[in-house]
Amino acid sequence: MSVNISIDEGIAHVILENPPLNLLSNKVKLEIKRAFQSLARNENVRVVLFDTIGDHFCCGADLKEFPDRIKKNTAKDAWIDGHEMLQTVMNVPQPSIVCVKGNALGGGAELASAFDIRLFADDVSFGYPEVSRGVFPGNGGMERFIQLLGEANAAYLFLTGERMTANELLRIGMANKVVERRQLESEGKKIAHLLGTYSYPAIQTIKKAIIACRESDQFFQKGMYEFASLHSTEDIKESINAFFEKRTPSYQHK
Repeated sequence: MSVNISIDEGIAHVILENPPLNLLSNKVKLEIKRAFQSLARNENVRVVLFDTIGDHFCCGADLKEFPDRIKKNTAKDAWIDGHEMLQTVMNVPQPSIVCVKGNALGGGAELASAFDIRLFADDVSFGYPEVSRGVFPGNGGMERFIQLLGEANAAYLFLTGERMTANELLRIGMANKVVERRQLESEGKKIAHLLGTYSYPAIQTIKKAIIACRESDQFFQKGMYEFASLHSTEDIKESINAFFEKRTPSYQHK
């Protein structure tokens, strides 16, 4: 298992361990979804704290799965599976905290955005490089980012593929707090224990109210169509081939 859960005094500590880059393979996404489904049903859990093992939070999708996705025309399935994973994390009834360190890229950036409280180490490099692979974020992170931070910030990050530092993320609101790398885990536990001291009915009702205020998911069907259509282009095939061949892609723009 790549996702492990331990529960102590009402706090569920969820650990992702998929070395060395904690990539979001199809298997890992399913494990995350199932983990949060089980937590949602667990009446003994009042707070969820999510962390990863290793130098990096999560470096995104496992590109080794892309050739098969393109060949079998399963991009819509990937879209649905990714959205189900992110929605399960976002809609868990307990307040959720995430500790982000090192690289948080692509699907990793999407995953980080799904949590209620987002703690970042000062060494974070965060971004959505999907544009350089001929596609765009397909796990629901694009919609989530726009809800949190608006179209202007989304356009810059998604169109350029550039990375942001922890302090830049604090400035725009993606990071709630930035701490030194060595303090990240203890800070996450500190906030988790603080939330655990409050009335759980109050905490749970506040979380329900926040979820109710989110925008409707009208983008799901249209976005799925656009996401899948990009997987039939020559450019995405060229991009994936170039990645594995360690060269700069030569796009035909079709």
